[in-house]
Amino acid sequence: MAIFTNSKITANAYGLSSGVFWGLSGVLFALLLKNTALSCCLFIPIVLAFLNDMISCGYMFIYLIVKGKYRAICLIPKNKKNGIIILAAIFGGPIGMSCYILAIQYIGISYTATISATYPAIGALISFFLLKDRIHLIGILGLILAVVCTMILGYSASTQTISGWIGFLFAFICALGWSSEVVISSYGMNKDIPADIAYFIRQLSSSVGYLVIIILFIHSFPSIVNIFSNTGLYSLLFFTSLVATLSYLFYYKAICMLQPIRAMSLNITYAIWAVIFACLLVDEPISIKLVLLCVGVSAGSFLTAVNPLNIKKLILTLK
Repeated sequence: MAIFTNSKITANAYGLSSGVFWGLSGVLFALLLKNTALSCCLFIPIVLAFLNDMISCGYMFIYLIVKGKYRAICLIPKNKKNGIIILAAIFGGPIGMSCYILAIQYIGISYTATISATYPAIGALISFFLLKDRIHLIGILGLILAVVCTMILGYSASTQTISGWIGFLFAFICALGWSSEVVISSYGMNKDIPADIAYFIRQLSSSVGYLVIIILFIHSFPSIVNIFSNTGLYSLLFFTSLVATLSYLFYYKAICMLQPIRAMSLNITYAIWAVIFACLLVDEPISIKLVLLCVGVSAGSFLTAVNPLNIKKLILTLK
């Protein structure tokens, strides 16, 4: 990214890249789930989510060491404020990410990515009820747009397969988990926790949460591990986790360099990128209706989360 000399171009490139990489990571998960060695395992989406976050945690550890933040890592257990990030990680990881991959298994990446893109709108609602944040008229209109488009998507997904409603439910729970994570972690970030440290704590806590679930409920975990004797599967999993980690790093960089609203508006384009990559890499059907609903959900989510007073600033800074 150093090839960009203009800081504004670089910042926007970070935000857009976060959406591109997250859309690609979802399609790569879909490719993993299509593998015959994995499709026979009922709990494989949860195992994949666990391995993804654990590998990502390893990547972040290396990243922090290279950045000279070893001391900050050692101080993590001593900071009680990190408990907020741990709580957020439970909502975003074992709840949100598990349901995201489960939804991909049932209804495909295109529908899953689009439905889960409602998380900013749901986050705005959670903030309204719990934190008493005000939702303006334009936000209400955006929420209506996102809900209507999501309902149409849910109906479309449910009529394509018998298990469509299950997939839609998982995608919706994913959006709930991610929106809760955003609200909780944003509160934690206000407690002077650096973004990269917060993400490392998030991945570490999420990995531990997955491990507890696996130990308690999936007694056949050792036999599942044997499935990954295929080198190709391991390579794809490590690459998928790397792509997802890059997405988060780019997103956090965009938040630091731009307004959070601008960063989010670029990040939620992952729904559109997921549809494009799904068409190119996994041969999922694409239609004008799906594309329009995808744009509608993304636009509605953005309008719900944005403060109307900042829209003018957003337009001016994009010029």
